[in-house]
Amino acid sequence: MKKQNADIVKTKFSIEHQYEDALVYFSLEELIIILNCLDGIQAALEHGISDYALDLVHDLLDDETPQIVRTFWFSKGMADYYLCIDGRGLIRLTDDEMPEQLLNQILDVLMSDYGGS
Repeated sequence: MKKQNADIVKTKFSIEHQYEDALVYFSLEELIIILNCLDGIQAALEHGISDYALDLVHDLLDDETPQIVRTFWFSKGMADYYLCIDGRGLIRLTDDEMPEQLLNQILDVLMSDYGGS
């Protein structure tokens, strides 16, 4: 995604957290478990990917599923790429322009830390 477009999206969603709305669907304990899972995934991605910067993360409530979805914003040079993972650890969406190298690194991290290898 072009830097200018990515910056607009990141600014809009970085200030919104819908945790209170999520309590309609989850108990507080379930919400804490979901956020802990996403925090673990975030830590693994921060540690396991060194040639792209993880610039920003933000959480949104997908009230259709319902599930908390964390968007991870990676950058390299003047390009930004996003990846959305839900509270169960499932990849929900990736940037159409995400380099195969970055996607492979993400999958390797997820499989090694959460896939049981």
